[in-house]
Amino acid sequence: MTEEERGDYANIILLCANCHTLADKTPETHPATLMASWKRGHVERIRQVFGVRKFKTRAELRSEIEKLLRENRAVHKTTGPDLEYRANPEAEEAHMWRARMRSTIIPNSNKILLFVDSNMGLLTDGEREVVEQFRLHVKGLILRHLEGLKIPNIRFPSEMADIAA
Repeated sequence: MTEEERGDYANIILLCANCHTLADKTPETHPATLMASWKRGHVERIRQVFGVRKFKTRAELRSEIEKLLRENRAVHKTTGPDLEYRANPEAEEAHMWRARMRSTIIPNSNKILLFVDSNMGLLTDGEREVVEQFRLHVKGLILRHLEGLKIPNIRFPSEMADIAA
């Protein structure tokens, strides 16, 4: 691998300092193919821990995504920022919204992204574009609600409500 390829994000694998040094100094016993297989195995174990899997049909994918979207819609409808408390950021409802964003909407949205990333082959090109808009929306939520940055965000892409339908 070239130095640029070695430093590429897709090539990164997290190891402790000792193992990292060992792998770098003994490429003959730690070839790139071995390291890549370790990484693939780790990613797969993480997906299994979170219950993310590949589906055979769009209907199966849709069923899993719909459960999460339904819960997010319920939270938004009952505590979302479009309600009357909007003018008062110190209202109890505003605190509830922020708490639900952290406890429900962001985790559900990240799980949706894991599902679609594992099943991109079931989506159309147009749906993949919608997923990328959704990904940007989720990143904005994280920046605002977890990292505390007071920045504007793009709205939830309405087409996401029908993804894989």
